[in-house]
Amino acid sequence: MAKRINVFQPTDSSKNTTALPRNCSFNETDWSILAGFWHPVAYAHEVTDKPMPAKLLDVELVIYRTSNGIGVARDICPHRGTRLSGGWVKDDRIVCPMHGLCFDHSGACTKIPSVSDANARIPPRMRLQSLLNEERYGIIWACLSETPSHALPDWPGIGDPNLKNLHIPSGTWAAAASRHVENFNDVAHFPFVHKETFGGYESDPIPNYEVIATDYGLTFDLPYLEEGNRFPDDIEGHERHVTYTYQLTLPFSTIIIIKPDEGPYAQYFADTVCPVSARETRIFQVVTDTSGEPDADFLIKESQMVNNEDKAIVESQRPEDLPLDLKDEIHIPADRMSVEYRRTLARLGLGAPFSS
Repeated sequence: MAKRINVFQPTDSSKNTTALPRNCSFNETDWSILAGFWHPVAYAHEVTDKPMPAKLLDVELVIYRTSNGIGVARDICPHRGTRLSGGWVKDDRIVCPMHGLCFDHSGACTKIPSVSDANARIPPRMRLQSLLNEERYGIIWACLSETPSHALPDWPGIGDPNLKNLHIPSGTWAAAASRHVENFNDVAHFPFVHKETFGGYESDPIPNYEVIATDYGLTFDLPYLEEGNRFPDDIEGHERHVTYTYQLTLPFSTIIIIKPDEGPYAQYFADTVCPVSARETRIFQVVTDTSGEPDADFLIKESQMVNNEDKAIVESQRPEDLPLDLKDEIHIPADRMSVEYRRTLARLGLGAPFSS
């Protein structure tokens, strides 16, 4: 039987409003929990003089810039439901492309062109559904909740004003955000998936490591032998002993501090993702190092190569959703981080059990 589609909204729909977007691809409980976190929605340099569309947790957003900073709102005009991302910014206000209604940085409607009386009262409800947003590390972060449940990531190195950050061109993966994050924190796949970039030797076992719970998420240190020498520290050698320090901020942000064992050089590589929908994820990455002038050509090219090596693997994983029941898959010792990540997500209330 064909699915029935409503031609009209119910006459009492205003009594049953919900923050959940139409055709939401997430479980309602998962959506409500994730809506309380900060998520990246754009690089700051992408937001220019035109409204920019974005999507977070199936919610369509518009991002726009005014003299007061960047505004983020649901991409819908409160008048007739037109997408504001199809409009423009004029006189420091975002303008609806259908009837020309103007909205300021706070989301308040300041002008209705079809009303002849310039002093006419504009209904207070005629305002955008604005979101909390913040610019940090050259990324625009947004939260769908009025009160964020957790703080933004605090990234060492990336947040150092004396170091120069590079922003890796963003890409979108046909995979769950949690699948990407788990892969980014997985260490046993290096010699097999990343043999053309930084992977070590296939015969080298992964050393034991301890995962530590923090107030922001999880962290661990891993000593590793890289095959090749990709660091601009003038230390020669075909291979390098390094230590990776992973810091995962729940739910989907990780920074890796990469430090060769010889010398003072260190690299900082941050990865955070926007859960566009349950199985679509936009990747944001920022990298810097202690050289003072990171090699943009090399680091951006290498990062894109690493992402491409991972992308096909992650998109092919089944089930597409991350299993939070630890009995669903078989684990190996190198999976310590993966296991703790899944346990921590479950403690947040994600992946709630089936109701009896």
